[in-house]
Amino acid sequence: MNIDFSNSNSVAPWQIVNDGVMGGLSQGTRFAEGDHMVFRGVINTNGGGFSSLRRRLSPGDLSATTGLRLTVRSDGRDYKMTFRTSERWRGRSVSYQAPIPTTPTGDWVDVTVSFADMATSVFGRNVRVAPFDPSDVREMGIIIADGIDGDFKLGVRRLSCVDSTPTAT
Repeated sequence: MNIDFSNSNSVAPWQIVNDGVMGGLSQGTRFAEGDHMVFRGVINTNGGGFSSLRRRLSPGDLSATTGLRLTVRSDGRDYKMTFRTSERWRGRSVSYQAPIPTTPTGDWVDVTVSFADMATSVFGRNVRVAPFDPSDVREMGIIIADGIDGDFKLGVRRLSCVDSTPTAT
């Protein structure tokens, strides 16, 4: 998988899910801007405190990968990649999460998000479930839930898989 956001059609499959599903007041949006996708909005921690961007995948899309490589331009806030598989906890879908490395504000930077040691969550609570299986991913996304009220903005130019297949020498 290699998503290049210089093609504005690459933005369409990404959908916003805000904390309004829990009674929160945060707002988020996504749109194409030049050669990248922008995820921006306002976090309100009164009654919620998150905004997320999600895209459906077919199981197997992330097989044989150990992580994702992204080209991002950050505002310095803490973002995470999220993944959903068929894993359930007490009937609820489990979110596997890994931090997107913090980058200097305003600079385009290549970062890698590793699938090793993913945190698990159901409605913000850590849960004990089966280890993350990239071959079973059905949805991936980006979330901001850093506990800070105010504006956020993250640009994403490119997103690709980190291949776990050994290279021939």
